[in-house]
Amino acid sequence: MTSMADLEQSEPVPPLPSGSCDCHVHVFGERGRFPMSPARSYTPPPATSEQLAAHQRALGLDRVVVVQPSIYGTDNSCMLDAVAQFGPNARGIAVVDRDITAEDIWLLDTSGIRGIRLNLAAGAIGDLGRIRSDLKFAGDLVSERGWHIQIFAELSLIGILARDLDDLPCDVVIDHFGRADPSSGARQEGFEVLTDLLARSRVYVKLSAPYLISKDPDQSDVASLVDALVETNPDRLLWASNWPHPGGGTGSRSGLDAITPPRSIDDGAALTRLANWVPDVGIRERILVTNPRRLYGF
Repeated sequence: MTSMADLEQSEPVPPLPSGSCDCHVHVFGERGRFPMSPARSYTPPPATSEQLAAHQRALGLDRVVVVQPSIYGTDNSCMLDAVAQFGPNARGIAVVDRDITAEDIWLLDTSGIRGIRLNLAAGAIGDLGRIRSDLKFAGDLVSERGWHIQIFAELSLIGILARDLDDLPCDVVIDHFGRADPSSGARQEGFEVLTDLLARSRVYVKLSAPYLISKDPDQSDVASLVDALVETNPDRLLWASNWPHPGGGTGSRSGLDAITPPRSIDDGAALTRLANWVPDVGIRERILVTNPRRLYGF
């Protein structure tokens, strides 16, 4: 079984500015303490809060946002435990049921939660009515607390939902470059919708996990997407690693007794790559420090 501690990381060049934040990580705790959902699509190895803390120190990251992974469904216990262990330098993103109460929301808020996640990436377009209903429910739920909605969706679905996203009474964070295809560049169908949302609405885009969309070993094809997003609105961009880079979650449910190993990703090299993509020091500090501080309330 691959351990997160076994994956070596490069040192970012140049060093990160003080207050830098990784805006998207997961924690997979001890199975006896944090049981996984039987409806999950994969089984990862442990990736503990202690391993995440060591990872943060090695890279020079001061803040972190722990995102509820799909393997736990709506049981946010593991994520909340991780946020508590990091204290004021951590925030969390939860996944909730429709029967959540006002007291539940208050407890999540006081525990450092600042948003809820909707995973719309798999098989979603066939049920637009449900998606729109979920978006409205989520928007109404978070707006009073000043939270945001985090969306994992394909670029085509983001285009379909553009007006719905515009109408939400809260900020929206779109994961992983909106799942754009870097080989098609910034002129691909649907990418203009993403940049329009970024320019004129309450949308943030995460420059996260480029290895999920790139066909190049060094993700060089992602540079044109970064250029377009930075040119559009650098005040609405965030950086994130997707640590510990789970290797499952996109396929069908099978073999849950087997451990799905993580991808071997060098996050130090990813941060160096960000510096090459965004050479302007001031803009890079906005992406790493200022924007997450504003959005997550650090």
